Amino acid sequence: MRLVSLVRLVRMRAIIDIGTNSVLLLLASRDSEGRVLVTDDVARVTRLGQGAAQSRRLHPEAIERTLAVLREYRALADQHQAQLEAVATEGLRMAEDADAFLGPAARVLGQPVRLISGDEEAELSYRSVAQELPGDAPLHVLDIGGGSTELVVGCGPQVLDRRSHPMGSVRLTEQYVRSDPPTKAEVEAMAAAARRNLATQVVAPLPELHGLAGTVTTMAALLLLLDEYDRHKVDGSRFAVWQVEGLRDRLASMTQAERCRFPALPPGRADVIVAGVTILVEALRHCGAQTLVVRDRGLRYALV
Repeated sequence: MRLVSLVRLVRMRAIIDIGTNSVLLLLASRDSEGRVLVTDDVARVTRLGQGAAQSRRLHPEAIERTLAVLREYRALADQHQAQLEAVATEGLRMAEDADAFLGPAARVLGQPVRLISGDEEAELSYRSVAQELPGDAPLHVLDIGGGSTELVVGCGPQVLDRRSHPMGSVRLTEQYVRSDPPTKAEVEAMAAAARRNLATQVVAPLPELHGLAGTVTTMAALLLLLDEYDRHKVDGSRFAVWQVEGLRDRLASMTQAERCRFPALPPGRADVIVAGVTILVEALRHCGAQTLVVRDRGLRYALV
């Protein structure tokens, strides 16, 4: 029994991904064949990057919201005797006062939070998908976050090109949206910004684009008409470009309050979902993809 407990202590991992809009916790281990065995996968919207793209500073209330979630996650990790690792991404990369969060966060978690680069974020996101696919076929992976969007090109496990673009669902919303619902001009301004960013990265066309993160998985839950989020139904679901664009246009015609009526669309995403799906539409076009493959994955799965 003692040996079993020791093995579990070594294998169980608690990976915390601190993003611009949400904070994610993956409690998982790996089996003898390297497959990720999920015990729990939790998401909380704290919007740590609130206003940071413009001010380059973190909002005190956003720091406190995020620290509260880290306390919850630390308790869960301790409960499962899990080895904890925490990383942070664009929400802190674009803040000049990131230490105002990193210091208190380290005290809450009992260890430092690692601030990773955009390149590392992109590579980890890619690996979370590629490690589960056989062979070395060409692969495009897109990770839409609140502050940045990573587009990665590879073949099987090999990364050929990766780019972290300074655009995300929160960032574009704060920059361009002043109306509720957004005007057609505001939606087009976000689309144009996405096209400008993506144009800096030339990619060969592929018929499929694998999409990750909250914008993509929430969009899938909406298209699947789920009353509540179900990762087993969302992961691996496929949608045509016209379905994604049609949902974007429908969401853009609604007020934030109207969007909140969808059970699968939490309030913390309702105000930024139009920007996120707009990035997705433009990325599908940029990659020459006819089909979006939705993956409930992300860098936390690669870190396991």
